[in-house]
Amino acid sequence: MLRLPSSVLCAGLGLLMTASSVWAFKPRAVREPEARFVREIWLDPARQRHVNVRIALPTKDALQHKKDAMPVLLFSTPQGFRDGYADNYEDLSQEMLKRGVVTVTVSHYDIDEPMGPNERFADVYPGVRTGTRNDPAVDRYEDWQFVLNELNTLNQRKTKDWPVLNLDSLAVGGHSSGTLTALHLAGMPVRDRDGRVVASHRDPRIKAFVVYSYPLEYRGPSRDDLKQVGAVAGLHVAGSEDHPEYRNTAYRYIGSAPQHWLVAQGDHNVGATGSVDLILEVTGTFIDAYLNDKPEQRNRLSLAAFESFRPELKQFVSKPAGAFKSPDQRDFAAWARDALPWGRWVHDRAISYYRNRDAAAK
Repeated sequence: MLRLPSSVLCAGLGLLMTASSVWAFKPRAVREPEARFVREIWLDPARQRHVNVRIALPTKDALQHKKDAMPVLLFSTPQGFRDGYADNYEDLSQEMLKRGVVTVTVSHYDIDEPMGPNERFADVYPGVRTGTRNDPAVDRYEDWQFVLNELNTLNQRKTKDWPVLNLDSLAVGGHSSGTLTALHLAGMPVRDRDGRVVASHRDPRIKAFVVYSYPLEYRGPSRDDLKQVGAVAGLHVAGSEDHPEYRNTAYRYIGSAPQHWLVAQGDHNVGATGSVDLILEVTGTFIDAYLNDKPEQRNRLSLAAFESFRPELKQFVSKPAGAFKSPDQRDFAAWARDALPWGRWVHDRAISYYRNRDAAAK
């Protein structure tokens, strides 16, 4: 049993276990190496806020052969996790272990999580504290600052059966709303509800980011904020049935390091309809290339290298540092929305119109 920092609240039952996959991606036929999963709820006493944490560790047998410190992937799940997000993404964790990387998955308690008509947050998550700020973007960012401090404490304690973590070599990732948290850690300004910049985090320890299902064009951050992401290589993944042409803004406007764009067969849960092996292979190759600093793997990040995954593979393109896509009509619309006095009004009503039309069509 792990001895945890004093600020940690154990979620109960056994903490170290090997678990079967339950996440949105279909499980692979061969799943090795197996992982030990630490599932806990940690309390940040300074903010009086709980954080749901899941850490994938090598098995004890595999750990005996680990001599070097292991890099870490920090992964943020989508908003809400009553369907088991804290225990999801296990195939991704297994893939990372194959590459020598520990995955720390965080599910964030967002008090603004959509609820049913007769539901209350306190009833769905009894005893969970969410702090006093209740600003999801800021809370999620601060959750990770707290978790990194706790990981550093665990590292210093040299806990039995715990690998040495290389906290100077990090990648960040996220799915859906978690993509924004990952980009905040990679340098995009963190803004509160009123649009004020709370933090601008450029951490040289972060070498790469992976984002699955970035928000639709009209829901995402501004282009100027995206351009402030640091010199961090990125992998952007979208489902072919999830309007990928409106989810590539981050890929188009982040340019301080090489960026890669993958469209795979699937919906918002990219991989749920048969693209698991493709997505994990591309993600693993990308992590090897930039987090594990293997130049030969960078040459594999090409369309030709993944052709065998057709028909699940729909598109794979890359761009070098400093390259930006040519402006199109969406960029003009974004400028009008942000710059003209009536732009936001027209934008909001146009979105409302199309949403209502699509709902009526269903």
